[in-house]
Amino acid sequence: SSGINAEYGQCLRIFTTLGRVDQSEQLFAESIVSPLIDQLVSKDQLSLVGLDGMYTSILGSLPSATALVMSLTTPNKDNELRSFDFMNNATFPTIVSKICSKTPFIFAAGDPNQFQKSYKATMKFISGFEELCGYKERVIALRQHPSYKNFISKWSLPIYFQIRLQEIGGSLEHQLLSPFTYNSDVTSDVTCQLPASEMLVTCVTRCWDEDVILEPLTHRFFKLTLQLIRRYTVWLTEIPSSSEELELGDVCRALRDAHNLVHQLPEQIEKVASPHVPQYPASVVLSTCSDVTSSFPVLADYVIAEVTKTSEKVLEQTQAVPRLYRRTNREMPTEPLGYVSALTEPLERHVFDSCLPEHVQKEWCALAASILAERYHDAVSEVLVSLRKTEDSLAMLKRGRKSAATVSTSVVATDEEKIRCQLRLDVQFLRTKFEKMGIAECEAFDKLSGLVAKR
Repeated sequence: SSGINAEYGQCLRIFTTLGRVDQSEQLFAESIVSPLIDQLVSKDQLSLVGLDGMYTSILGSLPSATALVMSLTTPNKDNELRSFDFMNNATFPTIVSKICSKTPFIFAAGDPNQFQKSYKATMKFISGFEELCGYKERVIALRQHPSYKNFISKWSLPIYFQIRLQEIGGSLEHQLLSPFTYNSDVTSDVTCQLPASEMLVTCVTRCWDEDVILEPLTHRFFKLTLQLIRRYTVWLTEIPSSSEELELGDVCRALRDAHNLVHQLPEQIEKVASPHVPQYPASVVLSTCSDVTSSFPVLADYVIAEVTKTSEKVLEQTQAVPRLYRRTNREMPTEPLGYVSALTEPLERHVFDSCLPEHVQKEWCALAASILAERYHDAVSEVLVSLRKTEDSLAMLKRGRKSAATVSTSVVATDEEKIRCQLRLDVQFLRTKFEKMGIAECEAFDKLSGLVAKR
């Protein structure tokens, strides 16, 4: 063995003296490496053991094939044969040449799942090969070698990312076309009530799944994560202008989800992304998630407008109160009319009893109550103005017909008092309804109460 080492060493010195280092490395590639790799790299071998298995076979066979030349050509300064680099100049180029010519289909990005597996197996192989190089100088030289760069360039990472972008981004876009249609296949670790929200979490998480993420594309998947959140935010702000017929309950659920996402999504993203991002930019994620709150005022205005619009139709019944008592001989009222419950029902059902966070419920209820009180005030004012006109007309009639004055005055006064009493009962009941919703103070309601006070 020592004799063989000496003979090989002598041969290499001769090649060095003759300036034939390149030729000796080429000879080693053709006579030693090429026959070995021909046995290990083929379509049949790939089908039999898979790409990972094929790479494992190569790495397992190289030490015995290269041990001698490796021991003779260490890159130490005192080694006269250090100019030889059989691993980088002979072994690696031969291996990748065989892989590219015999199994070129492993580079195809059309099947993203298979491409991702093949790429990761290849990077694992390259790491194993670098370990066999044995020296840091040789590893650095390997990464600068044309064959290494050419082999890496075979992997169409931009195409792979575009396919994943269409897959992940397309899933969210498709769900946003029917955001309130539930899909039992969508699940997430974040509590959501709408399928569109669940799909956002699913897509964000998908970006960082082990069978999706690739290290060179980390920055792109991070950017995609932020883009998905921004797309969801835009969708939220566009809900009120949607041509789709909306249920107020769905809009409230969207806001509830948005509140949850602002607080829970940053933690979820950090959980799945930080293992792949060494210097994880938590502040960027937090800021992007916080931008979801920009949709809150838009959604609030929409819900309050819809609630008060529905209630406004009920207020028309206020105009019918005088007809219930004028010249009907009905008893003095003791109970509020049913329209008052109908007046607050949309607010109670869609806001107070909704899934909204408690502080949002209180805020929205107070805003809606103020609007309702103002409009109720206007409706009652019309009734009272009409009453005064009737009183004035009857007063003139009384002066013209003194003989009937006693009877007329008694009837008109009683009817007017019954009407005012009914309005007071209705307003008092409305106050009770507001108080149950936590609305303790409302300037517009105080003005309404003063309007119907006994005079």
